Amino acid sequence: MDIDKLNDEHGLKGQLTFIKGKGEFPFISIQNKSATAIISLYAGQVLSFKPHSEAEDLLFLSQKAFYEDGRAIRGGIPVCWPWFGSNFRGCDLPDHGFVRNGLWDVVKTVAVSESETLITLRFKYNPNRADCWPNIFILELDISVGESLTLNLATHNIGRKTFYVTQALHAYFLVGDIHKVAILGLEESYYLDKLDNDQQKYQADVVTVPFEVDRVYKDVSSELTITDPIFNRNIVVTSNHSKTAIVWNPGRNVSAHIVDLKPEDYKRFICLEAGNVVVDILSIQPDSSVMLTVNYKIQPHKLSNQSTQ
Repeated sequence: MDIDKLNDEHGLKGQLTFIKGKGEFPFISIQNKSATAIISLYAGQVLSFKPHSEAEDLLFLSQKAFYEDGRAIRGGIPVCWPWFGSNFRGCDLPDHGFVRNGLWDVVKTVAVSESETLITLRFKYNPNRADCWPNIFILELDISVGESLTLNLATHNIGRKTFYVTQALHAYFLVGDIHKVAILGLEESYYLDKLDNDQQKYQADVVTVPFEVDRVYKDVSSELTITDPIFNRNIVVTSNHSKTAIVWNPGRNVSAHIVDLKPEDYKRFICLEAGNVVVDILSIQPDSSVMLTVNYKIQPHKLSNQSTQ
């Protein structure tokens, strides 16, 4: 993509600039009166969001992340679509779908105010991949950067056949110490334990992460909160059109073997993903659309009676 052309057509003076990022991927750099942000057009991926009032970024981004065609960027908020998890389709498309491994187009950029910037990106049907994904679609991602961060993922079926998707916004949140955080809002719910043959289990209390976790929670609340006493903040995740949430952290042993993570990086992030996965498969009729909307907000940490040790 031509950076100069992108700036001529979509740059916003004093607020939004297109730059050449790592791997020479085109990045969007945003700085408004509320926050700064970095978005990669490769993968349509938010890599950074930092309100001016905060000392730390909302998002974790690995220093060992790959910036190469065909490889996912480790960190930020990857878009998993049109499937979440392993690819069982017998072709060479990757796990978690193919839109996080390709370039997205810029539809529009808008200075909503001096404190809020809106970007719309689009990923279109590629007839060259019809062998693995024959469905005709347009996928759009609205990203609002202001006092909080909001992502709206819209799937449009522009073909003649119904198709089915699973999806997730795979957010990596930066935390002070994984052993000190807790996730509130999943109490008294059921989850599938991916580390125990998808056995269904019951979550009685708040979620803590003393070791590797990989869980899919079903019929979840629309608002979940990560408490982070080290960074003295809470991260509030509010989702719409989502019935499942994924909690993932690789723990010490697995993290040591992930090539695009440093061995101790597992201590510095928690993935809390909003989506429609496993038992929550979306059916999209011709000439119709589905949405997944998630808002991420940072609030001051408040002491709780719940232990996060």
